[in-house]
Order: sequence, then C-alpha cells, then structure tokens
Amino acid sequence: MDDKQLLIEKYHLIHENNAWYSDRENSHKHLIFKDSFYEKNDVLGLLFRINKLCGAKVKYFRANIDKFEPLKYDYKNGFVSVPLWDADFLKHRASGYILDFRYLQTITVYEDFVALCEELEGR
Repeated sequence: MDDKQLLIEKYHLIHENNAWYSDRENSHKHLIFKDSFYEKNDVLGLLFRINKLCGAKVKYFRANIDKFEPLKYDYKNGFVSVPLWDADFLKHRASGYILDFRYLQTITVYEDFVALCEELEGR
C-alpha cells in the first residue's frame, strides 16, 4: 500500500462519485478532495488539504520539508517520529519547535504566516 492509500485509510475517507469524502460519526459528510486533486498531489498536499491548510502553507512546507520531522503523539512515549502520511505535528529540526496542524489552521493572516516562516528560517 502506498503512502497516499495509507493516508486515506488513516482518515477513513470514503470514495464515491470520483471524489473522497469524510463521513464521521456526529458530523455531516463533506468533500475532502476530488480524484483529480488526489492524482495531481503528493502526500503533503493531501495531508494539508485534509487538515484544511492553505496553499501558502503547502508551498512553504513542500519547499522546506527536509527541515522538519513528522511526528505524532503517543501517550506512553510522547512525540514519536512517523512517516509523513501519519503525522499530526511537524518538528522544526533547527529550533526544536513542534507545529501542530491545528495550530497552523489558526494562522489566517498571510503576514502572520510569513512572520512564522521568517522566525523558523532565522534559527
């Protein structure tokens, strides 16, 4: 199974009508992406779409992904290194800062994101 398929499985996405949907308990079914988006994008693009992150963030992290370590949190072991498809966090290697995808969602002003990028690049 390739990384894209593992990502689809992790988020329990459903495929119908040439598109992928989230249909979780206690929420309405909603479109995540169409097949054309799935085919054209890499795991990072899909992961950021699932997490509702904008194109500027995709562009920055795609260009700088080698500066980050994908992580998820395990209640017994703390943060553990994982493949990108399984990540919930990205650790900036130089600074040690851990960025949560939910935190990245809260950055809605472009200048605020640029300031974050500049801070990371200054480390």
